[in-house]
Amino acid sequence: MMEGATVDLGPAKDVPQSDDITRPNPQPKEKKKLQFHMANKVKIIPTNRQGQLNTGYLATLGGVLKIAEIILSFIAFVLAICADRRTTTAAWTEHISFETLLVVSGLLIGYVIFPHLTIKDEATREGLIVVELIFYGINTLLYFISIWLMVHLSASWGTDGRGAAIMTAVICVALTVLFAIETFVKLKAWRGENEPQTVISTGNQA
Repeated sequence: MMEGATVDLGPAKDVPQSDDITRPNPQPKEKKKLQFHMANKVKIIPTNRQGQLNTGYLATLGGVLKIAEIILSFIAFVLAICADRRTTTAAWTEHISFETLLVVSGLLIGYVIFPHLTIKDEATREGLIVVELIFYGINTLLYFISIWLMVHLSASWGTDGRGAAIMTAVICVALTVLFAIETFVKLKAWRGENEPQTVISTGNQA
């Protein structure tokens, strides 16, 4: 071999070391956000009933009875105040008439604004029927008591506003009749909701 001979191996290449290899940074997994849409879970008014007012309910038996109850309850409330507020007899009628005035007004407004409550093919009416049945049944008894209390008040010679007491007793009679009719109607509706369904099968059976 010749001394001083060199061998050209070409340009030197940098060999990447294991520590120099760049690894892709792991992307953090995005957590799925749990979103609770109140409108999708809780629907006070069904989608097919939104934007509707059941004004036709005012012409039904229930609507007419409620309108009459509101008017008579307001008159009874005013007359009970005029009769004699110093006696517990007038105070009884005053409180009962004011309570029924608020509740029946709320029921009437609710039936008009929420039309699905009065649609017969809806399956969520039974709870409201029971509530109304209890309400009208109790207040029928309370107004019946008010009749005799106002008659007793009007029979007292020392009572101020005897005429108002007599008129209040007459109106309490009318309210008792109206609430008794409502109780009967709601009882009939409640029984109708709970009647057993009979299935009639037609066709030839093997």
